[in-house]
Amino acid sequence: MPRSRKFSAPLLEGLFVSLLFPMMVAGAPEAQSGRTYLHRNWQIQSSCQAAATGEQISSAGFDAKTWHKADIPATVVGALVTDKTYPDPNYGTNLQSFPGMNYSDKNLFANQDMPEGSPFRCSWWYRTEFTPPSEGAKKTEWLNFLGINYRANIWINGHKLANANDVAGTYRSYEFDVTKFLQPARMNAIAVEVLAPGKYDLGITWVDWNPTPPDKDMGIWKEVFLTSSGNVAVRNPFVASKLDAEYKTAELTISGEVRNVSNEPVKGVLRAELDGRELKQPVELAAGESRIVKFTPQKFSKLKLRHPKLWWPYQMGIPHLYAAKLLFEIGKQVSDTASVTFGIREVTSELTEKGHRLFNVNGRKVLIRGAAWAPDLLFRWSSEKLDADLAYVRDMGMNTIRLEGRLDRDEFFEKTDHLGILVMPGWTCCDAWERWKNWNGDQNRVAAASLRDQITRLRNHPSVFVWLNGSDNPPPAEVESVYLSIEKELEWPNPIVSSASEQKAAVSGASGVKMTGPYEYVPPVYWLADTQAGGAYGYNTETSPGPAIPPRQSLERFIPKDNLWPIDEVWNYHAGGERFTTINVFTDGLNRRYGQASSLDDYERKAQAMTYDGQRAMFESYARNKYTSTGVIQWMLNNAWPSLIWHLYDYYLVPAGGYFGTKKACEPVHVQYSYDDNSVAVINGTYDPLKGVKASAKIYNIDAKEKAARETTLDLSPDSATKAFALPNPDGLTPTYFLKLELHDSAGKLISENFYWLSTKPDVLDWEKRADTVYTPQKEFADLTGLNDLPKARVAITKTEHMSGTNSTLTVVAENKGDSVAFMVHPRFIRGKGGDDVTPIFWSDNYFSLLPGEKKSVTAKFDSSLLQGASPELVVDGWNVEPTAP
Repeated sequence: MPRSRKFSAPLLEGLFVSLLFPMMVAGAPEAQSGRTYLHRNWQIQSSCQAAATGEQISSAGFDAKTWHKADIPATVVGALVTDKTYPDPNYGTNLQSFPGMNYSDKNLFANQDMPEGSPFRCSWWYRTEFTPPSEGAKKTEWLNFLGINYRANIWINGHKLANANDVAGTYRSYEFDVTKFLQPARMNAIAVEVLAPGKYDLGITWVDWNPTPPDKDMGIWKEVFLTSSGNVAVRNPFVASKLDAEYKTAELTISGEVRNVSNEPVKGVLRAELDGRELKQPVELAAGESRIVKFTPQKFSKLKLRHPKLWWPYQMGIPHLYAAKLLFEIGKQVSDTASVTFGIREVTSELTEKGHRLFNVNGRKVLIRGAAWAPDLLFRWSSEKLDADLAYVRDMGMNTIRLEGRLDRDEFFEKTDHLGILVMPGWTCCDAWERWKNWNGDQNRVAAASLRDQITRLRNHPSVFVWLNGSDNPPPAEVESVYLSIEKELEWPNPIVSSASEQKAAVSGASGVKMTGPYEYVPPVYWLADTQAGGAYGYNTETSPGPAIPPRQSLERFIPKDNLWPIDEVWNYHAGGERFTTINVFTDGLNRRYGQASSLDDYERKAQAMTYDGQRAMFESYARNKYTSTGVIQWMLNNAWPSLIWHLYDYYLVPAGGYFGTKKACEPVHVQYSYDDNSVAVINGTYDPLKGVKASAKIYNIDAKEKAARETTLDLSPDSATKAFALPNPDGLTPTYFLKLELHDSAGKLISENFYWLSTKPDVLDWEKRADTVYTPQKEFADLTGLNDLPKARVAITKTEHMSGTNSTLTVVAENKGDSVAFMVHPRFIRGKGGDDVTPIFWSDNYFSLLPGEKKSVTAKFDSSLLQGASPELVVDGWNVEPTAP
């Protein structure tokens, strides 16, 4: 987190991932994959209001008519918003009115104790009643909680299962044998008394991203379900793969934990099924014994695979997946089964000659280009929203998502596995997780148990390619040693990095990564000019060119009408925390470079141009410098609530300037401008050579008159960055001018194009006045004010639409009929006149510019059901394009 210290184009496999993945959770009780989810028909109430004991509350028939109704997973505040006890926290400054939110700082509260008078100083009860399904001959019933924040006392049918000393830790998972308490074919009741995390607890915080809710996200924030087994339960299946040096053979090891929950010794057989192969071995367990049982390739030759189908990140190949199943049999009865989906692949990392960490997948180098994940502020969950998020990642051409804490539900990782999106998880910063000196209570135990639970579930996911034991800082030696021993014991198959920062760890040594920012606005030249901080070298685990202003239509959904212009404290409330409480630096850069914004619409067009330019420059710079640069993570991908900072698309899933700048930069085969030496480079992001490609450049004055041109023919090596030529410096350039780049293949087909707005007056950074790496001030600003004098453009629009079921493709052809550049042409598809944008939507290009006489065709893919019965409307606007409909 930012701190004051410092080619083929990938196709979406269908419009929505939801076509491939059914909802994991749908009603309760409902059995799926052997689970009966208990997610519906809960009630919650403050213990200060509910004058009853756990024994009483967990009894069927308890009177909870006055309690708040809830479905889970849900935090307390999340449930109270859903039942409209509290207003929409996303709108205006509503969140500030919530009880317990009277703080001058929106974020530091996360690291404080609950204030006097807060309703969340009290514990809160969650309760539900249900009738369990009949499981025939199976005898043992299990109750599972995959995430409770933070402590809990748990009761069932008047019996206490666990207390808050044992159930402690946001990232813990729990399983309880409830056989003797559960009543078959009758109504049963569960009661969970949840306590919020304290100042020194290893909970969830939002640092400077956004405000922390007043309950600190206390509650049941992940799945709750029942399972059944016989006397022997099978848990934690794991498939480890080892590939040969040429990646042509694989040796698999299948393991699982078997637990005898009876009071008698058991003899049985553990069977494994994998890709048509069946294996088995006898197992004897003493009463109450648990043991890890393995099927190794040394003992089972069927686990030696020739020419296995490898799992690849989606841009490098197909993310093949396999399934394995373990079954424990006692006599002729199956006591329990456990299944696992996995990929066969190898991830390694190395430190380059300059000490930068470089990752390899199946022996191929990979430039990490990704962004950081944010779940919803109140941990409200939507499978459809997740599908859109992940589809957007691929549509932009990124390959990675980083998780700093907030380790999401299993569904997240299942979908990234299927989609071939790499995931970079680890612990969080700036709170109790990194305040090791304050670990005087149960923090050591909770941290170790949390790591054990997370590594156990994540090690099977091929999309997860690394684990970070820290974020801003590496753990001290004694903590790191514990972490490393757990990871070794659990056979973590991937690289481990001590933290997201460059600090050397006491045990594991150099991290090979950096966390130098910036997080505040910097001009495009920064990324190639900087050689000491966030510039395009090494692996930057979090960085950004600063704020990202949502389009006006989105602003109007969370900023009250009277506060839309000028920028005021309501805007700032939706900025960040700590030193990011305003967007002043961004706005100053905008005014100095593009000219003083005179209205909201003027500010908007300039903000989208500046964000497009900034995001494009960052990703392009890291691509040009590979593998001096080895990775970059945009801070961030999305936001937890409607925000003005650090996203590539806004809270309402509307993609704007930053999205399309990123999408342009991350094309698999791409032609780009270099701000540092006024040259043109060509990126081949594929792993095949490309011969006889032609790169061309044309320079235009602000009036669209051509001033210079250059072209060359190149052969591109696989996975390469190649300098094509230096650009000429023609006389008579206007202070603001344009650069048009094109790249054609050997058959003359256009495979990449790019359009820049530049200035004869360069942006000059003031390195001497840089107090830290979060932000570098400027001495001089580029003059892009010529854009304000562009005449109104005459753009003709035609559209066609094709539908196949609910999958729709809109084709928009824009033609510049005028004599001036049509700048930042922006087509939108909305629900009826004046309606909201249809989202998610996947445009092939947007915010594009047209030279006089130029014609461009773009497509948009979307699900027609998203129109919600409204008539579809296409609106096209732009910098100097009046909003028009065809």
